[in-house]
Amino acid sequence: MLINNISVNDRFTNPPELSKVGLRVFFLQDGQYFDPYQISAVSLFKASDNYSPEHLLDSEELISSSVSSHILMNFANSSADTSNVAFNPSSYLGTGQYGIYRLGIGDYVAVYDGIVDQSGVLNLFGLNQTIENTVSNIGDFIDVWTVKMFQSSEFETVINYFTLTRGNIQTLTEPIMFRTRNRLFNNTIQLGSKVDVKIGTDLTIENTALAEEVRNTIRDSVINNASIEIVKLNNEVNLPARVTVSSFADTSALTRITQGDTIVFTWDTELLKNINQALMGNLGSIKGTYYIQAKYNLFNERILSPLMHLTVE
Repeated sequence: MLINNISVNDRFTNPPELSKVGLRVFFLQDGQYFDPYQISAVSLFKASDNYSPEHLLDSEELISSSVSSHILMNFANSSADTSNVAFNPSSYLGTGQYGIYRLGIGDYVAVYDGIVDQSGVLNLFGLNQTIENTVSNIGDFIDVWTVKMFQSSEFETVINYFTLTRGNIQTLTEPIMFRTRNRLFNNTIQLGSKVDVKIGTDLTIENTALAEEVRNTIRDSVINNASIEIVKLNNEVNLPARVTVSSFADTSALTRITQGDTIVFTWDTELLKNINQALMGNLGSIKGTYYIQAKYNLFNERILSPLMHLTVE
């Protein structure tokens, strides 16, 4: 993923220990993304020390003060209110901050950085002390989010897991040869809809001498820095034949990649009515045929997918 145009590994990619790791959480209510009222802290523990919630939490389902010495790293903002500017991802500079960032409605991330020295402030238990980063090894870890969902509710905890690895280092005697196939899951969208445009990625490794376990490792969540371009196609002779409504640059910071290398971009078609090209009359009817193209990095190559057509009705 990109945070303020800085590349960060997703937690599900088994990231190397010396890397930036996005500890990302999505909050939903009744199937809809929503913003919790406050996020007080994100605290990291070693899973082998505190694997069960009973060891971590007190009777009120919050982190027990008895395990505060086990916190390996703590993330917190100057304000716990998620509407505060402290949650703005533009403040992330990729240099070891210990903040929590709001990427979108219900979409939050804290970035563990194994590349630089990092220390966080522990503001739980009425304390205000510095927690030095002691996540110094590979293994399984727990990230505990202390959250107040609504203004009238009490703080509660959300527990997730991630793994740091040696980076699955391997040696090969020949360069990786591969081919990709992309497919668009959406064929038709109703005008006014706000939907996730999803592009699947199938990877075939063509090195016949590679063992199957090596092939499986290579296939697992390998694309990065994805973006998409959306272009309106016009048949009218008085209009431009192709009009870009969202460029690769427009979508690069908003495009997500799932664990299975599916590229996801949330497209609000209602906004088409007010973009400059529509106001200039270059779109003609907003309804019609669009093409979608994905761009992403894979190994040392930059891949552009074939043009995939989609109809807005």
